[in-house]
Amino acid sequence: MTGNIPNILTRPFKAFRQSPWALSSALPSRIDPSLLIEEENSPYYEPAYFYPARIGEILNDRYQIATKLGHGSRSSVWRWSNERYVALKINSNNSHARKTASSVELEVMRYITRANRQHEGWRFVRKLLDSFSVQGISGSHVCLVFEPLRESLGKYCQRWQDRVMPPEIFKIILQEILQALDYLHTECHIIHTDLKPDNIMVRLEDRELLSQNARDEFENPLPQKHCNDGRIIYLSRKEYGPLKDIIGLIEVVDFDLAVQGDGDILQDGCIQAEVYRAPEVILDRGYAYSADIWSLGVMLWDFLEGRTLFESVDPRTADFYDDETHLSYITSLLGPAPKDFVRRGKRTPMFYTAAGTLKKEDLIPSDFSFESTISKFDGEEKRMFISFVNRMIKWKPEERSTAKELLQDPWLHNDYPQI
Repeated sequence: MTGNIPNILTRPFKAFRQSPWALSSALPSRIDPSLLIEEENSPYYEPAYFYPARIGEILNDRYQIATKLGHGSRSSVWRWSNERYVALKINSNNSHARKTASSVELEVMRYITRANRQHEGWRFVRKLLDSFSVQGISGSHVCLVFEPLRESLGKYCQRWQDRVMPPEIFKIILQEILQALDYLHTECHIIHTDLKPDNIMVRLEDRELLSQNARDEFENPLPQKHCNDGRIIYLSRKEYGPLKDIIGLIEVVDFDLAVQGDGDILQDGCIQAEVYRAPEVILDRGYAYSADIWSLGVMLWDFLEGRTLFESVDPRTADFYDDETHLSYITSLLGPAPKDFVRRGKRTPMFYTAAGTLKKEDLIPSDFSFESTISKFDGEEKRMFISFVNRMIKWKPEERSTAKELLQDPWLHNDYPQI
């Protein structure tokens, strides 16, 4: 199951006893049917299993689709109205496993929403407003309703000079992320498993942006692709323009792949986007809450340096992702892996000798370290930052600090701005 699935901003006209909007009379231009666009470019796209949502369509006698916000590997994303906007995620249903995952996700979201509203981190995770099912050509689709958000934290960073967020602002946002993780780990007993910049969203600073966006699509619709089977593929309208205000409030989102943490029992399986993947996951030795902590530690470079920590294995910049190279760079960063750590991995023989050393030690770079990868800090600030990330990026999962412990780190509170 993948992250970004349809968000449809809609109007709950039934709740407000309003009539739905009429269909727009504006005629959109047509896109060449031979061109692949939007979700059609996803390797998981299968038309029969995606719900064929249409702008103007009313779902569950309550929500009217207004604009498309985007798409994911197994879904598409939409929006509507000036009374209230919501984001509607429509899951695809291309397999029994997918349908089961949709049901699990629904239960996870219900629990996250109600577990403990008094916890500070509750404010910084996405909450479920409503859920229902719609019938498509290949069966039922689970729909989840959320508050709409502005953009991912990764995109938000691009608004700053050199794609780097000022540390004094990021430290506040990082505390919100840690509060969210503490809530998930300690109150909900949930491991996110897919923490990355795209799965941390920034809240809207002005809800009028939603009205303007819907109005634009109604009056001047974007080009559409009309397929031979009757489907319409819409272009996404998800750009809200320049920030009107910097509110710095985030929510951790996309719990499609979240799993239950269960005491000292480790979870199995391959999780996390490759460049944020923890070593215990690479070696398949089981993972726990601390896998999320590793991902967050690696992500700090995205926000504070404008690039990923492990650029050499990042599929966005490298030719391909390679586990062996990734382990080599981790080794350069942290030193050789503890033998008792690698010994327990199911995939260990692929990368390590019987003596516990990497089979291809020549892949280990000689000039890769925390110090060499940090250019935006120097002096005491740099020393404190490295001390902070050293608490998250460790070989042994049990040695990583928890989110609650990290919230007390002095680097987070160094030169804390007066608001």
